[in-house]
Amino acid sequence: MCKLSRYFLYAFCFSISLCSNATNYYKCVTAKGTIFSQFPCDDQATTYKVNTTNVLQTAPKTDYSKQLNDIERERILSMLQAQLRSNNHKLAILDREKQRDEYKQQQRLSHILSDDDKKRIAKDITKQIKLINKTHKKEASVISKKIKKIEKEITLYQQAK
Repeated sequence: MCKLSRYFLYAFCFSISLCSNATNYYKCVTAKGTIFSQFPCDDQATTYKVNTTNVLQTAPKTDYSKQLNDIERERILSMLQAQLRSNNHKLAILDREKQRDEYKQQQRLSHILSDDDKKRIAKDITKQIKLINKTHKKEASVISKKIKKIEKEITLYQQAK
């Protein structure tokens, strides 16, 4: 029973402390300094009133989705432009490799050889050059398709702006 009454007493004190929001406070000047209190310190205490305002302020009702969409569109656009540059560089590298391979094949023919060897090597060189051109054309068409697709996406995102 004693514990139960103690709990009620604690609960009562706690609820009083929550409800005791003072709107007045007192300022007392003593020899030790200035004291501010909820209760008057002496007869010469000056009373001040606390003016409370509504502290629950809400943010303005602004929809940031348009700004976020613009930022996302710019990010996607820059990513697509980087992919476009990358694919253009791949295409240029592919062209250089093709030219290098063709040059190597042509250099094989420039060695001093007998007529039979030259005919055989010339046949092999034309075969190799056809193979080089075929693989280059296949790889270049894949990269060109990627470039066209990326360019279409870029124009779509730029038009949406």
